[in-house]
Amino acid sequence: MILVVDTNIVFSGILSPKGTICDLLLNSSEKFDFYAPSAILEELKTYHQKLLKLSGLSESELDFLTRTILKKIDLIDLESIPHATWQQALELTMGVDQFDAPFIALSLELGSPLWTGDKKLINGLTKKGVDWVLDTETIKQIRNDG
Repeated sequence: MILVVDTNIVFSGILSPKGTICDLLLNSSEKFDFYAPSAILEELKTYHQKLLKLSGLSESELDFLTRTILKKIDLIDLESIPHATWQQALELTMGVDQFDAPFIALSLELGSPLWTGDKKLINGLTKKGVDWVLDTETIKQIRNDG
């Protein structure tokens, strides 16, 4: 199953290396193919110091864990996504969180669910009839059920 991974999932994996999210990211390759917009690299760079502080990891530990997680995710250049798909993503995120449009656009383009921990995004898109935004508990059930 192809899954698009939101930045908050990667952040959670980094902040809790022994937690469920990190386990799902690192140990689910038989069940999931993870994808994310390549722009996630910029977000990781932007929040590097905050991740360093919150995680309690050393610089080298944080870099190693980040690289390890990113090796499990195929990064897609957003320039490859058609304009019409972008328009649809912007319409879906309008009034919810347009910063999530790249993840929605990639999900639309790949025809795959988005894995996020962003409750505001999940609730906002659900109200718009979107049923392909999945939370961590659902991802865990999918992996463990089969």
